[in-house]
Amino acid sequence: MKLIVRRIINLLLWLNVCFLGGTGALLYWRLPPGSRGGHGLSLWGLTRHEWGDFHAIAGLIFAALIFTHLYLAWAWLKNAAAGKRLWPILAGLAIGLAIPATFILTPVQQSSPSEQTSSDDNRPQQHRWGNPLE
Repeated sequence: MKLIVRRIINLLLWLNVCFLGGTGALLYWRLPPGSRGGHGLSLWGLTRHEWGDFHAIAGLIFAALIFTHLYLAWAWLKNAAAGKRLWPILAGLAIGLAIPATFILTPVQQSSPSEQTSSDDNRPQQHRWGNPLE
């Protein structure tokens, strides 16, 4: 039974990371922000912001699946990956959790309107790698 659950979790992880990669590419190249010429664009009736919501939800699902995957593989992690020492696993988990915690817990700032606009805001901007679909 545990093997079947692991296989299902691994399949869901794979499908989820494919979805994240696809929506990330969609948001970056096909539905750019308005400042890069993306005003009014949509795919299948969904705007950039709606696709961004799906992308964020998929990211949260991915995190839950990863925690489930780690829980199911805990015995292997404890024995094979770290030998008989538990501290490398705990240190890796702590550092890994500290990264998203930094983004969640750090206060955001709101800049003044004069800091938000510049003379370059009116022209479409191209990322340094360009658009591979053009």
